Amino acid sequence: MMGLLSAEGYKLIKSKSFYISIAVVVGVVLLMFGTLSMADRMEVGEPSLWEEISVMEIVGQIFSGDFFPCVLAVFVSIFVIGEYGSGMMKNVAGKGQRRWKIFLSKLIITELAVIPVVLVGMAACLLWSFFVKGGAAFTGEFWYNLTIYLGIQMVLEMALAAVFVLSGDLCRNYASGISLGIGIAAFPVLIGEGLNLLFKNSGFTPSEYWLVSRSVNCPYEGFTGGYIAESYLVAFFWLVLAAGLGIWHFSRADIK
Repeated sequence: MMGLLSAEGYKLIKSKSFYISIAVVVGVVLLMFGTLSMADRMEVGEPSLWEEISVMEIVGQIFSGDFFPCVLAVFVSIFVIGEYGSGMMKNVAGKGQRRWKIFLSKLIITELAVIPVVLVGMAACLLWSFFVKGGAAFTGEFWYNLTIYLGIQMVLEMALAAVFVLSGDLCRNYASGISLGIGIAAFPVLIGEGLNLLFKNSGFTPSEYWLVSRSVNCPYEGFTGGYIAESYLVAFFWLVLAAGLGIWHFSRADIK
């Protein structure tokens, strides 16, 4: 197992898509600040936009839509599917390694790859926030709220990456894998909103149990123990489900 993990880690380090994903996240953060700066200049005679928006609200913009899930969908699909196209996966499976170990090693390394992507994007956001708002904006309960918010977002994105690993293993083709990944990132949100309308009088919100919707709607402050625990349970459920289905499929499907 350690040999498989080491091999997957080496492939991750050599993966161009991994570094491109990080660069894209940083680029979007810079674009976001550029857009906000332009909006601030247009508000002539009005209070500065930077005075009205908090750092946590700025940070939340990274996870406010399906941008981050789509970046993960493309990266994970390329990382998972690449070995099928090159024939490397067939060689690895043919060396007598247990199938479940092969899939699990790739899943673990993919999960670990999500961490620097999220952290670098967050660091870029904090750095530019410091430049435009100053150190006074990082006082009070900011670091407490950021720690909880980052923890919730991290486990949600890691669980979502596991779903993309599963979709990549099911497709084993770049075009279909990336398309399915982006579809998974976007369409369930619309379905969830439709289900919310069906249950609007019951107090039950189905969309909150989908990873992307929960990430988008995550609050910036006022966290309760129940919300934090529920978020981790939602992430754990999808992670285990994706891992279980992925191991089952990978262990039985032919590798060409």
